[in-house]
Amino acid sequence: MSSTNDSAGERDGLLTRRALLQALGIAAGGSLLGAGSADLASAASTDAWDEYRDWRAIEANEVWDRGYRGRADRTIGLTDSGLEARHPDLGPWNGVTAFVENEDLKLTKPAENDVSRVESGETESFSGSMGPGTFATGEEKYHEFTTPSDVAELDSTLSFSPNTDANDLEFRIDVWTGSRWETEARAATGGEPETLPQVPVEDDTKYRYVIEAYLNTETSYEIDGTYFDVDGTRTTYDDSVVFDGTGGEPTADTPKTVGWYDAGSRYGLYDKPRDPNGHGTHCSSIMGGSGRSSAIDGGAFESAQPETYLSEVSGHTLTYDIAVDAGTGLFGAAYGDLIELRLYDPDGNQIDSSGVGVDDSSTGDVNVVEDPATETGTYTFEIRTADGEDASAAYVDRVGYGPYLDPGSTAADRADGNDDGTHTGLAPNQSLICMQGLSAPTEDLGRYAQQFTDTFNLRAVNMSWGYVGGLPLGAAAGTLDRIPAVIKDVAEAGVLTLAAAGNAATPVNGNGSPAIADEAVSVVATGPRDGISGYSSGGVGGVDEDEEETYMKPDLTAPGGTLSDVISAADTADPDTAESDQPPIRDYTGKAGTSMAAPFTTGSTGLVAQAMEEDGGPRLTLPDPVDTTLSDVFRLKQVLLATASETAFTAAPYHRAKTPTYDFGGRDPYEGFGRLNPEVAVDAVTRELSGTSSEQLGLGLPQDSRAVAGYVDLGVGEVEASVEFTGYEGNDANLNEGKPHVDLFVYDGGDPAEHGEPNVVDRAAGPTGSASVSAAEKRGGGGSTYLVVAKLVNVPGAVNGDDVQVNLGLTVDKTPGVRARGGRPSEDDGLLGAGVLDTVEVTVTPDDDVTVRDVVPAEFDVLTDVLNVVTDDDAGVKYVELGDAPADERTTFTYEVETPTEVLDLSKEHLFGPVQVDDGSGWAGVSGTAGTKLVTGD
Repeated sequence: MSSTNDSAGERDGLLTRRALLQALGIAAGGSLLGAGSADLASAASTDAWDEYRDWRAIEANEVWDRGYRGRADRTIGLTDSGLEARHPDLGPWNGVTAFVENEDLKLTKPAENDVSRVESGETESFSGSMGPGTFATGEEKYHEFTTPSDVAELDSTLSFSPNTDANDLEFRIDVWTGSRWETEARAATGGEPETLPQVPVEDDTKYRYVIEAYLNTETSYEIDGTYFDVDGTRTTYDDSVVFDGTGGEPTADTPKTVGWYDAGSRYGLYDKPRDPNGHGTHCSSIMGGSGRSSAIDGGAFESAQPETYLSEVSGHTLTYDIAVDAGTGLFGAAYGDLIELRLYDPDGNQIDSSGVGVDDSSTGDVNVVEDPATETGTYTFEIRTADGEDASAAYVDRVGYGPYLDPGSTAADRADGNDDGTHTGLAPNQSLICMQGLSAPTEDLGRYAQQFTDTFNLRAVNMSWGYVGGLPLGAAAGTLDRIPAVIKDVAEAGVLTLAAAGNAATPVNGNGSPAIADEAVSVVATGPRDGISGYSSGGVGGVDEDEEETYMKPDLTAPGGTLSDVISAADTADPDTAESDQPPIRDYTGKAGTSMAAPFTTGSTGLVAQAMEEDGGPRLTLPDPVDTTLSDVFRLKQVLLATASETAFTAAPYHRAKTPTYDFGGRDPYEGFGRLNPEVAVDAVTRELSGTSSEQLGLGLPQDSRAVAGYVDLGVGEVEASVEFTGYEGNDANLNEGKPHVDLFVYDGGDPAEHGEPNVVDRAAGPTGSASVSAAEKRGGGGSTYLVVAKLVNVPGAVNGDDVQVNLGLTVDKTPGVRARGGRPSEDDGLLGAGVLDTVEVTVTPDDDVTVRDVVPAEFDVLTDVLNVVTDDDAGVKYVELGDAPADERTTFTYEVETPTEVLDLSKEHLFGPVQVDDGSGWAGVSGTAGTKLVTGD
């Protein structure tokens, strides 16, 4: 969902879905990147060029150094506009396409087939009128027909008038299965006409055309359909063809894209991976690009540290020469302020430019100019004063530049020790599969989910698109939109869906479908310092497609860029033109949107899944994709959410239209559980904790970690963990105005909460740098694997981007103690109003006599004359002592609370619990006893 709107204040009116869809793939803010600060120079670098790489490559490298770059025999996929596999970062393609025939997923290689389409001479034609209406009313028009004999495909067109932004119709074909209608193909481009080309059909079968009113006035329409026969021979292959050639050490020839599926036709509207829009190519490169097209020639790389104002330089300009061979490429990068970067070819023609610090609030990442060189010679990299600025204010701190390698000579970041890419994706060695289209291939993925998983070893799927689906219209979306139910089918086949929250620039009706699905991860976009981008949706949820229960979104934040600091992603090409007849297909472009944040999360998911499969601790391992179940998907999802970091304080200056609050491990309406931490998630499932270790968190992103994590395999007894602040480090350490705030959590890694949300077993706030937690082993559970996560919440006086590191001692021990099982019955309270009375119920079954207490958000009043209530202002909670529970008995406690009386702007999810028990040795949290209550906003 690329966006050209960075804040709600820039919106002159309602952004129509048509305008949004037509804007997909449009560059947001050109190639402007952020103004760097000198703190990054202090970070240790393995190579001189490391700090000049893309932000995501620097962050992902923390996971790569742990041994996880993705697996070539596993895929991450996407449903999107396509994938340009001729781009070196996304290719080569293995030649395999998938199609459905007789309810079976089959594989073929179009290059080896000899087929053609011939008009049969038979047609369909319908017309009518409808409206006015919207998607919320669910208005649809139907036209049934029966296919003739001896036809294979149907091309259909929906034309309507008037053709304005006020008219937006969707078009689909359904087939009658004998008991119900099922969707065969859908078109929802936001344009006119809508077309459904090359839809496979069966002879003498009942179908129907469906026109859906997304938004329309009184509208007249016409439908025209033409039947085709398909002549020729098609060869099919077994599943082994998918990963043929992916074994061993990766090379430039190792297949990267291993599957292509076009829902429009079993033979493919494009019979090979192509992308007429570009959006899917951008997303693919972020989540899994190999970096081959931007692999740095380390032997020719040069760097300099001018540390000067341009007024002190002759001609107020710095220039550097770069010798480049045709077929490679080159780049120049700089950190500075109020400067412009330019790149010239050997003939003196300007071929790229980019500005730093001009109308740019970013202070984070490096500014880059680059070009895929088409001729051999000496290119010029120039740094000059930005237009309209004074040379005495234009400052250049440090510079890096040099040629790229020939993409055909390197595997880049696919393997350790290879050449480093500037714009590498998160999971550079993970294979890719693209299902071209939006809702139509998504519905096919749901229908044949297990077959897709079995054939392609699919771990995660990215969906950077959506329909409006959040509350208050979520009720309609949950009922009328089929996508949330499809996402559940996908999850049941072992695949986690990562979806863009949307670019509505407002929480109202944000979090589009599929992001509203409770099985999916809804992702909000941030800038380079974790500030939430102004265009992001968020703050509202959806309605469960099965039980019609209300739940909240979003789930996570991840880098998606801003107008002044865009995300670099692989650019697409003309799909209908030979590579030799168009500019080199190895360039990059700048994008911004939650569409770019979701694939960051998808690529990270591939890495975490690899870590869990290969090295996960007890109850944390993932089986082979073919054996992965819904519960495995939820364990994977929980790790991502539980290790995320809240940013209310650390990113306070960088949040734009949306400012999150401190929620002590709960879900914020704007950022969910917080900023995704890929390396922390990997540590949580692979690093066994015991004893005392020295840890370091920090604000010098992306090199510093926001959190630290590991797991404990607990048998009988309790796990006790504590953190203790031991001091500051860094060039900006003197900015601190007191001890750091570090929170400590214990999660049940083997048993997530509902829909894969974090199962909090214990939590403690550490506003002065120290905190301790204790968690009881589950009674009768056969052991527990608990995740211990320490999160940096605040450094008083400093924020993200400052070179400040926080040193901690983390102590984790197993001790004898009580075992207990508990619960907090799920209550469909819906959205509670302000000042409403509500009942809280919890149960505990300990193996020893214990005292029991619950944890209540401080905003709630506990209505009691007999219970002891203690408030912890630092943590923002109250502890309610409920009484005693005897050993070996299930005891139920109930008490009354009143919801906050202040009406907030947004609906908010409040975290209760976990329940804690004390057998005389101290309080210990009980797994399965945390829960939430939803309070409506204005």
